Amino acid sequence: MKRNRLLLINPWVHDFSAYDLWARPLGLLILANHLRETGWEPFFLDCLDPDHPLLPEKSRRAGSRGRFHRTEIPKPPALKDVPRTFARYGVPYELISDDLRRMQRPDAILVTSMMTYWRTGLVETIDLLRESFPGVPVVMGGIYASILPENAERLCNVDKLVEGPGEMQIDRVLGDLLKTGAPKNIMAQIQFKPALDLLSNVRFLPLLTSRGCPYTCHYCASKIVAPFFVQRPVHAVITEIEESLDRYNCKDIAIYDDAFLVNANNHALEILKPFESDNPELRWHCPNGLHARAIDSKVAKVFRRCGFRTIRMGLESSSDTFNISTGGKTDREIFLRAVRFLREAGYVQEEIGAYLLVGLPGQTCSEIEEDVNFVLEAGAHPKLAEYSPIPGTYMWEDAVRQSVYPIIDETLFHNCTLLPAALPEVTSEFIGRTRRRIRDVLTNAKVQTGLINC
Repeated sequence: MKRNRLLLINPWVHDFSAYDLWARPLGLLILANHLRETGWEPFFLDCLDPDHPLLPEKSRRAGSRGRFHRTEIPKPPALKDVPRTFARYGVPYELISDDLRRMQRPDAILVTSMMTYWRTGLVETIDLLRESFPGVPVVMGGIYASILPENAERLCNVDKLVEGPGEMQIDRVLGDLLKTGAPKNIMAQIQFKPALDLLSNVRFLPLLTSRGCPYTCHYCASKIVAPFFVQRPVHAVITEIEESLDRYNCKDIAIYDDAFLVNANNHALEILKPFESDNPELRWHCPNGLHARAIDSKVAKVFRRCGFRTIRMGLESSSDTFNISTGGKTDREIFLRAVRFLREAGYVQEEIGAYLLVGLPGQTCSEIEEDVNFVLEAGAHPKLAEYSPIPGTYMWEDAVRQSVYPIIDETLFHNCTLLPAALPEVTSEFIGRTRRRIRDVLTNAKVQTGLINC
């Protein structure tokens, strides 16, 4: 029986800047694996692919982090007064157009979406797909589609929108669009394993051991995108890791979980147990942030033995009042304890990252400086993250009241580069100076400890 061919697309990003920190379209690759299991034939095109064979040599990276290939483009009218250059990030337009021209016509196209303020890159991608394959139905899912479905449906030329986790709906959606009917026993076949073979080069293993988060932080959209917190069976995760390491010979694993250390003794530590001593060259990375309250002496020591290199904790603010009022994820004492355990396990200050939100509604420069000083004095590395207002979160209404931009009417104004909900005193220049001060403090600390020469 002929399988229906499905083209899965990771769209371009339009923004003032974009950086690849262990980024791969994991949700789309998980969906591709599910579609194979339920009788479809997925193939894949990544507009952000850092390993596209026809990219200029200088744009192809040897590692798994760095800047995407950049093509300067005109700013959308809404952003015309922003004094920064705007760009398309990813594979050049002509190369993607040529790739599509050489492809066999698909039966349907599936496009993912990320940030609400990356809409113009998504629209450009969909317009090219419509031009390349007229009459082929286009289905869109992902973060933007889940957070602002009515806005996405109105502004993006798609036939069907899928909100939330796609594996639970996509078979029925495609069955209705293509008049094939949905496969039987769909729910029993849902997995979280990605089709990594669709990537042009597997530089590292993107890993999802759970979906969602049990916390409801007021600035976070995790509960909107993934309403339920679900952890995968430990044995399934271990098998996936072992098989992928054998097949792709990778040395790096990037964990994409929002809550990797929840129920750590029965989940994360059990997953890591086989890798504590058998793979000395393996490097683990947690760019999404870890819950500080779950990091005890045992966790810290296991991380060190396994070779965790990228450690990020989600502190967000050093104010206990802020943390209690926005979800209670952590507090000062919990954070200090986690840092102490990591330092005792052998990590140095620069290796212990702590995300701090900047540009929050009502947040002052002095509060940001206090947050930075607290993290530095604790012996960790402050990582400033500009706040982006997200519709549907508890903090959204505060952002709407504070913002000088019409963020309800235009998603491009959600862009964190604009500091859309910040007080006038919290400027990009201030944040730049603060980042430079952090670098200077950490450099001086390394000189004093003899880690680098003067």
